[in-house]
Amino acid sequence: MAQTELWSTLVTAIDPGNHKAMPAVLQSTIELLETELVKAKAALQEIQPHVAATAIQRDELAIGAMAAYRQHLIARAPDFYGSRRLSAKEIGLEPVVHEVASDSEESDVEQPPCTVTVMPPKRASLVDLLSNGLILDHMAPYLSASSLLALSSTSRFIRSMVLDTPYVFRHLDLTQCCGAQAAPLGAAASVPMDEGMVTEDEFYAAPLRGVFDNLARRSILQSVRTLILDGLSVPADVVGDIVLSDRFNVNILSIRDCQHLNERKLMQVLQYAVRPTRPPGTPRVKGIYHFTPMENQPRAPVRPRYRDWWASRCQPPSATPPPVKEPTLEPAQSQVQNAWYRPSGQLLKNNVDEEWARTIEKCEGIIAFDAVLCRAPRHNLVSSTNQPEGRSLRPAIATVALGPQGCDSCNTCPEAPAIWGQSALDNFPLLTPVPLHSSSIKAAKRPVLYSDENPAFIARCTDCITDRRCHRCSKWFCSDCLPQPVRIRANLSPHQTAVQGSGSASGSASPVPEQELEHGVSKDCWECGPTCMSCKLEVERKCQNCRGEYCIEHNEGCSDHMCDWCNTSARHRLRGFN
Repeated sequence: MAQTELWSTLVTAIDPGNHKAMPAVLQSTIELLETELVKAKAALQEIQPHVAATAIQRDELAIGAMAAYRQHLIARAPDFYGSRRLSAKEIGLEPVVHEVASDSEESDVEQPPCTVTVMPPKRASLVDLLSNGLILDHMAPYLSASSLLALSSTSRFIRSMVLDTPYVFRHLDLTQCCGAQAAPLGAAASVPMDEGMVTEDEFYAAPLRGVFDNLARRSILQSVRTLILDGLSVPADVVGDIVLSDRFNVNILSIRDCQHLNERKLMQVLQYAVRPTRPPGTPRVKGIYHFTPMENQPRAPVRPRYRDWWASRCQPPSATPPPVKEPTLEPAQSQVQNAWYRPSGQLLKNNVDEEWARTIEKCEGIIAFDAVLCRAPRHNLVSSTNQPEGRSLRPAIATVALGPQGCDSCNTCPEAPAIWGQSALDNFPLLTPVPLHSSSIKAAKRPVLYSDENPAFIARCTDCITDRRCHRCSKWFCSDCLPQPVRIRANLSPHQTAVQGSGSASGSASPVPEQELEHGVSKDCWECGPTCMSCKLEVERKCQNCRGEYCIEHNEGCSDHMCDWCNTSARHRLRGFN
């Protein structure tokens, strides 16, 4: 066998578990190493007989062993280390002495300048970012369906990564999709017709069904868990297909402010979906957004008050308005709680169909909505018999958010507030906006959580809060603290915006203790609405001329001592004297 084959066999045939399979050269090498180790130990014992064997330095033993191993290899196969035989100094068996130049010699010899080249770090490409599943999962909900499809058409790798990654299209928002917009009247020819006839629902549902067919051909429709169709043309038949058919796997559906949506037919579809004889595992839709208005709707411009305009006109030119300090938000205020958990007042429209309350009651525990039923005592058949207000009320949707503080007098409510984490999940509504990275009902209902407390939720219908809530400061009084609310019916004269009453504020409002204020609200100003006694002391004044009461916020042209009618009349009289 040639020497090259011998050493190649030596390198590949090392098997510590089987000594018989090793070549003879390797066995002799191992025996030589063991012999050298024994000799080294004996020499150390002769030099330092009192030093324990554990004090032997491992580095020295390793150097001696390697030197003996190299010397043995050179004797057996000198060509293993090269074409010529190496000396003992070259292989490290003898120490090498280097000559060190003096300082004067180092100064005479000029050293070449040392240049250091810093290589910039490699920037991550788009493919590297999208290859991370966590980044792709968090970026996908912010991109529209058309953007994701356009991204998948750039390369085969990105196409497979976008279309083959599960739940990339989990959150699908079609509100800005051009193909889902309502078709014009002249596009009726594009709608598939049966015997030349097409119904109104089929015509208006054609654009959305076309989008669904396109997504189904791409195997995307089955991956959608959150579907947003706000503002689109969505007939009740389309909602029925999403809720009842096996073609969709949608968990959360948003159909707010949709066009051509027959609510009566929609309620029938939902009641049929939650029937007791429904198949197990149905319906797959667990949450529906329908009652809350869409976000980012343009607001009507606020008309400037005449009083502010008149004050600015009467201001001398030299006077400069005081600088307005912008309020700085505290860290705790940066996380604003949802409107349902604040004293926001009327959140849902008043003209909600009464049948929706029965539909929500039948869907309770199966399908959640962005609205809940009012839990006031008057809607409870057991507790309403003891209420002084009379008979019980039918189920109604809670449209007024009262905040977590409870009644202004007892700081709670008779039915006990719904506390997140302690009360049943059915007592809480779906919160806006629709969650991006989750399709579970608990995530859609979860409010902003703080470390020190759990948010409380109190909401009532309009009938239960009538003549009990101040529209200016959002204070309210429960039925236990205010059994019989006073209903004020005042006939104001054409020049008055407030009524004169016995318990109103005087011209010079003096501070009154909070405990001495009368409980209840009354409508003294048409624009303020029903207000409590503390708000009346703040904004209502008594005219010194006609002794009528007026609101200083909504009585344009008034002063602190006279109403607008008397103030204007006095101004004309003064001009007549001049």
